[in-house]
Amino acid sequence: MLKLAKRNLTKVKLPAGLELKKWLEKTLEVLGEGDLKGELDLDFVEPEEIRKLNREFRGQDKVTDVLSFSFLEEQDFPKDNLVGQIFLEPLTAKKQAEEHGVSWKDEMEFLFVHALLHVFGYDHEEEKDFNEMYALQARIMPGPKWVNFVEQIRQESFGGRGV
Repeated sequence: MLKLAKRNLTKVKLPAGLELKKWLEKTLEVLGEGDLKGELDLDFVEPEEIRKLNREFRGQDKVTDVLSFSFLEEQDFPKDNLVGQIFLEPLTAKKQAEEHGVSWKDEMEFLFVHALLHVFGYDHEEEKDFNEMYALQARIMPGPKWVNFVEQIRQESFGGRGV
């Protein structure tokens, strides 16, 4: 089983009841990766840190909500059995939760699953890829609140064009 190693490197008290292990297990199940062994690092970081990482690795000098790095295709993991690393910025997630009309906890869990999908090689740069990735996320996190949430993201990303 993939082990989740979490670190809160911020001064922010994270929302109560985050069910990250549950969502990790559900994601692995849907992806057929339940037997994957190794470690996944999840660091909650300050806005300045995620901005620095975003600039260094994506060439975008701005704060973002979450960044994912996958080491699944690497021959030599950065440390023993690290399969991926996720950086999540809680204050941006909190602001987005308000914009999306969901709880901060829900936004954080949604971003975590989203980041996991990136670790496993999915992206959403093109609308076709967006549809594939978010259909998978809908299988992992079913329910009407997520459908509305994803439609908001689609509109933000592609101007509201349908599937």
